[in-house]
Amino acid sequence: MKTKRFRKLTGMCFAAAALGLLTGCQSGNLADCFTKEEVEQQAVEDIELASSNNYEGWVERFQDDLQGSLTPETYETFLTELEKKGAFQEYGKTAVVGQEQDGKNYAGAIVVVNYEEGDLTYTISYNEDMEMVGFLIK
Repeated sequence: MKTKRFRKLTGMCFAAAALGLLTGCQSGNLADCFTKEEVEQQAVEDIELASSNNYEGWVERFQDDLQGSLTPETYETFLTELEKKGAFQEYGKTAVVGQEQDGKNYAGAIVVVNYEEGDLTYTISYNEDMEMVGFLIK
């Protein structure tokens, strides 16, 4: 039940900013304000931050208007799911995509992370200031 609740809450946070980006907008190549390496590096840093039991630091990485929708309970549910996966093994495949909506550019990273007990796929979205506007695990 907690898994479903976590996915729903995280999905709602992600959806608040990213759903509009994924429908009815241009998608594909990164805008000039992003580089593939920068987005990949930031995604790894944000995954490590999220995994570090630093709720306040993780929340601060989000765009200001999204921070209020995050809760310690949602974060704890993420940590519980992460714990079930066991020790970190390695980063797997990564994909980076660019999106544009209403004249604003966004970047998204999809990162597969291998753990002892299975993989998690992180989908992290960024605005032009490299603030997170979405963080989803599956």
